[in-house]
Amino acid sequence: LAAGGLSLSAVAVDAEGFIVIVGTALVANESRMYVARFDPDGALKWEILEGVGTAGRGVGVQPDGTIYVAGSIRTNKAPERWDLGTWVYDKDKTAYGPDQYGAPEDFANKYSERGRAVAVLADGRVAVVGFAEVELPKDDEVVLRAVAILYEGKGTRVGVWTSPGDKMKHDAALATVATDEGFALCGYAQADPSDPADKTQILI
Repeated sequence: LAAGGLSLSAVAVDAEGFIVIVGTALVANESRMYVARFDPDGALKWEILEGVGTAGRGVGVQPDGTIYVAGSIRTNKAPERWDLGTWVYDKDKTAYGPDQYGAPEDFANKYSERGRAVAVLADGRVAVVGFAEVELPKDDEVVLRAVAILYEGKGTRVGVWTSPGDKMKHDAALATVATDEGFALCGYAQADPSDPADKTQILI
């Protein structure tokens, strides 16, 4: 494989039995998103090492073999800031994107957004989930909120949902799965991360 210092985080299998893996490689002390496609017998077909300051965390494959990767794209090094990144590839390695999502109200790039997982829905659309840092308007407090982005085709963004935070002050989406009518999210919620006695709660 082209990447050294590789940390894998997700795997998917397409309709033809081909295997796609995603992770993050550490190259010269810089993170780079890594994706590779293998045939059903495990032989490497192709691999891609994306640019410096990228990270891969989730993967899903549409029925036609289109590959979606969820992760993050660094937008600032010091202090470190990230946007949620979505990469799309044909099964022949043709790349589309990436689509880079930053919270609309974060004009000054003060906060980070990160992708964590992918679900391919029954209708062929794709959900990418993760979380974003959000500043509450009343008290300027920064909290985490779960985020879901809906795509169709080769990476066309058609919708964005952000958690209203109606369970606890902080929440994040870390995993997702398709359902008969859409998709479900799984993650955590927490009232006060700075309090050692405040434990995270599973959120679905």
